[in-house]
Amino acid sequence: MTGIIIALILNNFIRRRMVLACKKTLQNKEKVLKVSVNDETAAYLNRHRNEDLYRIDELITKRHDIIKYKLCLKKRSFDFYLKKQKLLNYKVIAIKIY
Repeated sequence: MTGIIIALILNNFIRRRMVLACKKTLQNKEKVLKVSVNDETAAYLNRHRNEDLYRIDELITKRHDIIKYKLCLKKRSFDFYLKKQKLLNYKVIAIKIY
């Protein structure tokens, strides 16, 4: 039972670190322009960068070393592509609106 509780707490901590990396990226306009897949994504993110990111579903997929995390900002959904750095740090490498 203790192992399950520790796994749940660790899982929640990892998800918070990923959301924190996404929020930090949104605060920097140059970084948003650099990692956005297209101009529509960059324009929307820069207009609404002070809004809160939130999750709708818990779907996280991983292919090779790239983590795809779905988050919403205002009324639009985004795919954030993250790469794990040292320990529990993550870096946003691309953002795509859909």
